[in-house]
Amino acid sequence: MNNFLSTINVLANDLHTDDVTTIDKIIIDFFNNLFQGNGWGNFLLTVFSFLLCLILVGIIGYQREAQGHNAGFRTHLLVGMGSCLIMVISMYSIGYSAEKYETMRLAASVPTGIGFLGAGVIIKNRATIKGLTTASTLWVSMAIGLACGSGNFTIAILGSLVIYLILFFFYKFEIHAGKKASKLVIYLEKDSKISFKEIMDAIDVFQYIIKESYMRNVKLDGEEAITITIEFNNCYKDVLELMRRDIMLKFNPLKVDIELYSKKIKNLQNKDI
Repeated sequence: MNNFLSTINVLANDLHTDDVTTIDKIIIDFFNNLFQGNGWGNFLLTVFSFLLCLILVGIIGYQREAQGHNAGFRTHLLVGMGSCLIMVISMYSIGYSAEKYETMRLAASVPTGIGFLGAGVIIKNRATIKGLTTASTLWVSMAIGLACGSGNFTIAILGSLVIYLILFFFYKFEIHAGKKASKLVIYLEKDSKISFKEIMDAIDVFQYIIKESYMRNVKLDGEEAITITIEFNNCYKDVLELMRRDIMLKFNPLKVDIELYSKKIKNLQNKDI
């Protein structure tokens, strides 16, 4: 047992020395040895860190921008580049060695600050909570920036690949799971005076948990219209029928659709009341 612990201690100590050669160390040494080590190579290393951060975080920001979120391309870039800059400042102002962990003091305060920023994009509207994924992408953009700024390029790239996998491919699983949600789709005229709040107040009377609610501009019979879609975690057909009839009587919209487990079961137009 003692021999095993001694071996673990030796390996742990080796990880904090120059005995272990990593891809990142090879990259760093390559830049630092350019121009006879007069400092310009180190400058190019910093530029490389910024450019890598710009690319990796930019892809995440573009995905959020394409999804129509307020915290989009520029916001993610600023978070990632700011984190990278703070890490670079820490490295150059203090330096790093196995005995100097002060380098991480400034960087350690970054996750807390980004946590407050992420909280600002989370919106709670009654039983609906939005912005959790965007808050998470802001947080991982910070992590990528710190990895690039500290010279952990391979970790930044591999971590980004996993994040892209979650955002671009696992999203399909989320859509598939969301198809099982019960939905109430309300169609309104483009210039309708009915507000989103009025619709939600009418739905709240039934006291069912709302998974998500949103508005969209659509085309209905060639005319511009607005849809208000309300998704429920668990709502039966009979209850949805009552909600639909109540909405029709109170607001007289163009029509109301009910979708149950991704299968549209009936359309109700004004003439049906």
